[in-house]
Amino acid sequence: MPLLPARRDDESAGDFTRRRARFALLAFLVALPAALWLFARAEALWRVIAPLEGGPFLLAATAFGGALAIAPIAALVALLIAVWFGVESIGQPRSRAAPLADRAIVAAGLLVWFAPALALVAAAVRAVLTGSIAFSRPAREYLLATDPIAFWQGVGFLLIVAAALAYPAWHYWAKRLRRRPST
Repeated sequence: MPLLPARRDDESAGDFTRRRARFALLAFLVALPAALWLFARAEALWRVIAPLEGGPFLLAATAFGGALAIAPIAALVALLIAVWFGVESIGQPRSRAAPLADRAIVAAGLLVWFAPALALVAAAVRAVLTGSIAFSRPAREYLLATDPIAFWQGVGFLLIVAAALAYPAWHYWAKRLRRRPST
């Protein structure tokens, strides 16, 4: 059984890609609540696993750890695949036009692609407004009042990384925002 649905004989490229996006979105809508449930109930689930001994403990702890590791990654990957196929379907010929859905897909795509850069810009703005920037590894906090050079280097670092993340996103979106949706 294929991971993604197969193309039908009479289906246009845009319809097939949009159907793949819906399939991935459905997988995301299943994986996200599963991941949230696992993390919300982690303590209670561990209380069931902890008293076990030997092989059963090893199997249960491994399965639990694997589920905690895989569920959020599966949700994220499904979301990215849904957005990817949704954005790709906009420029392909489809059997019927859906301008409202196209706009929603473009908005979601822009948010997903530029979210890391926007988060770093927001962190830099917050640092400038508060006069303090903190990094977790290694644990450092630089204050504008006591160490202005290190503070501005930290802000510059955040902005450089934001630009490095935004540049490929812009290249991906530049040609897609200029073309008109196909029908």
